[in-house]
Amino acid sequence: MLKFSSRKRGAIMAAPISFLSRLFGSKLFKFRRKKKAPKETPGPRPRPGDRPLKLADAQRPAREAPKAEPVDPYTLSLPVDHVIFELWRACRDQGRQLPRPELSFKTAEPQVFDPRTSMAELTKLLMAVSSSAAARLSAMTPPPLPAPPPAPEQQPAQGPQDPEPAPPADLDAQATVFISGDKLSAWLLLYPPSGKGEGVTKGIIMNSLGAAGVAFGVDLDTVRAIPEMESPYFRMHLIARGKAAVPGKDGAIIDLYPREAHRDLPVDDMNRVDFTALRTTQNVEKDAPICRINPPTPGIAGRTVTDKELPTRDGVAAVAPMGRNTALNEDGSALIATRDGGLEFSGRAFQVNPLLEIDGNVDYSSGSVNFLGDVHIHGDVCSGFTVRAMGTVKVDGVVESSTIEAGGDLILSKGVQGNNQAVIRSHRDIFAKYLENCIVHAKENLNSECIISCEVYCDAGVYVQNGRGAIVGGRIWAGNEVDANTVGSKTEVRTTVVLGGLPCESYEKEQLLKEIAELEKSLEETERQPSSPTKLSRMSKMRMQISVDRLKLNQHQKSLDELQEDTERRLAGRLTFRTAHPGTLVEIGGAQLKLENETRHSIATLIDGEVKLIT
Repeated sequence: MLKFSSRKRGAIMAAPISFLSRLFGSKLFKFRRKKKAPKETPGPRPRPGDRPLKLADAQRPAREAPKAEPVDPYTLSLPVDHVIFELWRACRDQGRQLPRPELSFKTAEPQVFDPRTSMAELTKLLMAVSSSAAARLSAMTPPPLPAPPPAPEQQPAQGPQDPEPAPPADLDAQATVFISGDKLSAWLLLYPPSGKGEGVTKGIIMNSLGAAGVAFGVDLDTVRAIPEMESPYFRMHLIARGKAAVPGKDGAIIDLYPREAHRDLPVDDMNRVDFTALRTTQNVEKDAPICRINPPTPGIAGRTVTDKELPTRDGVAAVAPMGRNTALNEDGSALIATRDGGLEFSGRAFQVNPLLEIDGNVDYSSGSVNFLGDVHIHGDVCSGFTVRAMGTVKVDGVVESSTIEAGGDLILSKGVQGNNQAVIRSHRDIFAKYLENCIVHAKENLNSECIISCEVYCDAGVYVQNGRGAIVGGRIWAGNEVDANTVGSKTEVRTTVVLGGLPCESYEKEQLLKEIAELEKSLEETERQPSSPTKLSRMSKMRMQISVDRLKLNQHQKSLDELQEDTERRLAGRLTFRTAHPGTLVEIGGAQLKLENETRHSIATLIDGEVKLIT
């Protein structure tokens, strides 16, 4: 067994401790505690389905694209190592002051080419310039001269000598002609002379044009001006222009009426819309033009710069959209209507319909009717609507509180329930099943089965004979006669029958006087209002309406004056009835007769200034 002394044992134990302490105290075994990051304030926890938001491509800021230099569609851009620049440098080395080559089709407005065509022509020009410039450069620089052989007594100290450069060739200025693809323009590109050659002359230009076949449209002023320019070389000169062919214009149809009827709603000065005045038809009068027909024009042939004709075409005549009741006028310049009616475009042609048929009612679906021909309404005429026609109007249904005016006959199959608001007018005869609580105007005769509480104005005769044949209440004014089965009623309702004169003219006169008085009163009230554009517009319209009404009033008064001269017609008239009840009043020429008792089968007429009954 080994025995160690305490000294040695302490020395041995001290050595490892010192080594370990040095080892763990070194930098290799120094551990640094990481600092903890500060805790962030807890926020709302994301939901399982949430995803981080991403900007769409349209929302991301756009990167600025590098700005491209604008491309001139009329100028040919060439690199500096192009053969034409080599030719330019070779000419400049001969001591000539020459501008840099600039090949462009730009001219004074208007331009010869549009931008797209110019780009295509520049491509062709590049090929032509490359070929002609290369040939010119080759002709200007002949091959170098061979070096002379050395003398016998002289031994070359060095190797063989280089050949001497040949002097530039003596060449006159050259004119190159470029003809556009459409053969309508010729351009001249000039190369400068070389050596002792001659500059550009008129002869050189004309010879080059002749060699290229240019024989039409040569600009002689430009030909004379080029030799006098200071620097005409390496530039494009427009030397000739052809004549473009002009095709003939086709005939055209210019519509004066729209092919599709537009539903227009009129708006008054107070910005109010009348929905009953919805327009659904287009009226056209006889001989009125429907559309204009422009004739075709002949084409004009063109000419190329090579003196070749450019053919063209003549315009094609337009086909007139001629349909029923339409025709061409004498010179064929317009399509006209052969009669009054409603115009419509059907298929490929305009046609004039003399009859307007409305399958249903006259209501908000159709609007009020205003037609130049005949109108046939298969349904009712609802309250508040108006029917006006230049021809005959036939209504299969009932007429309510509305207005109907016919230029021809008026046929009411079921009659009128007017509610004291309906107005029925006809410039010829009226045929109605019954008339109740309405105003009736007939320029000729009125035929009905029953008239109840109506105001009737008839310039000819009123005939109430068929069916019940009764006139009950109201006022009947006829120019010639009234013939009815029954006049009045057993309840002694007052029924007035007036005979003689012109009832319609007199009524129109009274209405015009009343309307003029109301307009003048409204005009005075408007004048006291504050000034405004609306006020001026309303006053102008009211003054115009007053003038129109006074003109109509003068016409009616003239007709009444002519009637007063005809005394016999003014006093003519008679009432024929089968039964007349008490309360019936007969008035002829100012004389009156009131029936106090029931009277049968009699005629009331004017005898010796008095109304008497003839049984």
